Amino acid sequence: MSAEELYEILKLRQDIFIIEQDCIYDDIDGLDKQSNHLLLKKNDDLVAYSRIVPAGVKYDEPSVGRIVVNIKLRGQGLGKQIIKESLKWVIEEGAEDVRIEAQAHLIKFYESLGFTSAGEIYDLDGIPHVQMTQRLDQ
Repeated sequence: MSAEELYEILKLRQDIFIIEQDCIYDDIDGLDKQSNHLLLKKNDDLVAYSRIVPAGVKYDEPSVGRIVVNIKLRGQGLGKQIIKESLKWVIEEGAEDVRIEAQAHLIKFYESLGFTSAGEIYDLDGIPHVQMTQRLDQ
């Protein structure tokens, strides 16, 4: 990953997770160096992103997180596209299951992509979240 791509990723994550959602949290959490980063670009501009944390690093199974779409481009299917690409990557790595920490207001969105809730809603940095998992068909 180039320095420019790293800057684009951190800027997009900051714009959405910290500024738009008005949530001060530790985005630089030490997992980026161990993770794989999926960038979706249009005309060389970063439009969507996800971070794939390998199995055994945060959870027993791989997890997809920091899923983000440029605010100006929402409603165009980019969220579904980045998640489907993330799941494809996880399957290619041989995983049988995948986990996400979903913001609670997005539960129905993730359910439409095959995820199921795996616990109760909890507070994470002032935002309601829920663990969700998906069994992957090999």
